[in-house]
Amino acid sequence: MKVKKDNLKEFRDKRVEINVMLVQKTIDKIVALNGELSANNVSKTSYLIADSVLGEKGISASAISKNIIYKQMIQKAQQEMGSNEGPKGFKTDGDIRIELFSIKIEMEKIKKENKLLREVLKKYGGNLNSFDMSSYEEIEKNQLIQQASKGLIQRLYELGLAEYDMKKEALVLVQLGDILLHRNGYKLIMEDS
Repeated sequence: MKVKKDNLKEFRDKRVEINVMLVQKTIDKIVALNGELSANNVSKTSYLIADSVLGEKGISASAISKNIIYKQMIQKAQQEMGSNEGPKGFKTDGDIRIELFSIKIEMEKIKKENKLLREVLKKYGGNLNSFDMSSYEEIEKNQLIQQASKGLIQRLYELGLAEYDMKKEALVLVQLGDILLHRNGYKLIMEDS
């Protein structure tokens, strides 16, 4: 029972930490957009900018209103930006949503670039001198070709038309014995990307 209680406490503590970071990120975003800081706006915006990879899910307005920590964070930010006068920049929720949508698109592009850069760093051992950043599109094309080739090979396996011959160290056609792909090419395509 003690282990179960410890796990539950650990889960709750982690959830509180994630939510506090989400509320702060949301407040920062609203302040940057000169939006109105209220529990309702923080709630709506938190759902729009929540990152599921980080475990964020968005926070309801009632949860914000009931939690003294969240309320204090909002009040502190209101005092810092003089939010008592009302919104300074955006007049409607639609304006904020449009801006947040463009930010989400930008975030997705950045995530994609970060993933690619991590792969490049892993592949080249952190030595970017040997990598030309202008070949970003070429790498994407190569990844698409690799994925398509992998799919074709897997389909050939499923249909029983191809198999990996350990003696020849190659992918061969079952009926004819013709080599489709030598070992190095096979490893290159079938490695996890």
